[in-house]
Amino acid sequence: MHYLSGLPTSFMIVLLANGQLQAQITDNLATDPGEARFVYEDVQNFLRAHEMLSSTADTVAILQAEYFERGTPGLNLFVEKYDLTPERLAKAIREHPEDYAALGDRLAWLRAEEQVNREAFTELKGHLPTVVYPPTYYLVGAWRGIGSGSVEGQLITIEKKASAGPKHDMRTLLVHELVHFQQGMAIGYEKYIALFGPEKSLLGLTIREGTAEFFADLVTGQFTQEEAREYVMSHEGELWQRFQGEMNGSETGDWMWQQPSDPEQPPHVAYVLGARIVKSYYDSGADRERAVNEILSVTDYESFLDRSGYANRFSGEGYKASKVK
Repeated sequence: MHYLSGLPTSFMIVLLANGQLQAQITDNLATDPGEARFVYEDVQNFLRAHEMLSSTADTVAILQAEYFERGTPGLNLFVEKYDLTPERLAKAIREHPEDYAALGDRLAWLRAEEQVNREAFTELKGHLPTVVYPPTYYLVGAWRGIGSGSVEGQLITIEKKASAGPKHDMRTLLVHELVHFQQGMAIGYEKYIALFGPEKSLLGLTIREGTAEFFADLVTGQFTQEEAREYVMSHEGELWQRFQGEMNGSETGDWMWQQPSDPEQPPHVAYVLGARIVKSYYDSGADRERAVNEILSVTDYESFLDRSGYANRFSGEGYKASKVK
């Protein structure tokens, strides 16, 4: 799960009858990063539709026929999850014409970056030897800036701020979402989505997002939430003190997926706290392969936190917690 430009995304799951889900997933996977698919078809369809628009054209009808009805499996899942409609897309085009007009250039840049992204996928395999690669679908949405995992593959919208030029954090986003896919495979998809429903907890979501951030950082040297990282590194003690009082609840509050009430705190600091917990776990054992497997498949989040030893860094005579405002 990832936040891009302050908007929530989720690992999208479609539960099918017994056997069908795994078959659908397996059919779309590659084990060699050189064979990972990057799907540009939906963006190409949108560009064709966009060329047909004019002040007298029926924008909604054109988008429906040329973009929605020609959608790939990735777009079809995205439409279902995020309730994307021709009407919403048409409204976004009217409100942000410069970004939609720049999508041809962004598509060309994405194609040029494909080898760089494959190299990041290869680097991830060095840390996760069993990694598998679902397709990456590049999509056009209603100017929301969404990166999401799904049973069909990674779903990445590309229209937001397209007129500003290249997106230098794309590799980090792709690796982050790819790690979520590995978590889903390791845990099982019914268990994976339970954390967004009956088993929801702030601690669980923090560790899950932190896992994706941790491996993204290993590969690219960046988090998807770089502003939050800088803040956490300067306020880690006071954040941890606050977090302990809320981590067993189901509310995400100021920690992720919304603007915090404190204007000085950037969004999504839980992503970084989670990465710090995961790093502590990863560094605590000599058997890295076992640690990686346990990190990807964790479902007992309280035990994982205890075994990570993360809390120990805030105890002892040398530590003085900052006062919570």
